[in-house]
Order: sequence, then C-alpha cells, then structure tokens
Amino acid sequence: MQVESVKFKKKHALTPIDTVMEDGEPRSNKQIVSAVIDLPTHGGRKRRVIPTVMEVAMYLKNNPNYECINKGVEKIWRMKI
Repeated sequence: MQVESVKFKKKHALTPIDTVMEDGEPRSNKQIVSAVIDLPTHGGRKRRVIPTVMEVAMYLKNNPNYECINKGVEKIWRMKI
C-alpha cells in the first residue's frame, strides 16, 4: 500500500492576519508578519504560531476579501470594506 504525505496549512496560524488587517490600513507582507508578532497573547498563552511571509502572501492572494495595490517591487495589501 502506497502512502502519500499531505501538507496542509494550519488555519489557526492564519487567523491573526485578519485581526491585523481589520483596520483597513494597507500593509506589505513583512509588515503584516511583524504586526502579528506584536499582537498580545490571549489567555496567558506563551506560544503563538507565526505565519511566514510566503504563507501570508498566499493567504492574501487566494482570499477575495483582500485587494492588492502594487507599489514597485513590493506588493501592498488592503482589506476590502
């Protein structure tokens, strides 16, 4: 019997992106990751799963609630209101 490994994204790692982007301010992928790091932990948890820059880019690209504003080489993302 052949077994294939399956990679999947952890959904709980991507929910802080929505929390950061709720204010409608445009941000780059790196700014989103640094804002996720600065979020306070809830319930006394000491660890948090922080998404990588590539995970943030793929999440925003595939989510219809976000729009891309190109400024040169770096892509800027904004939540649609």
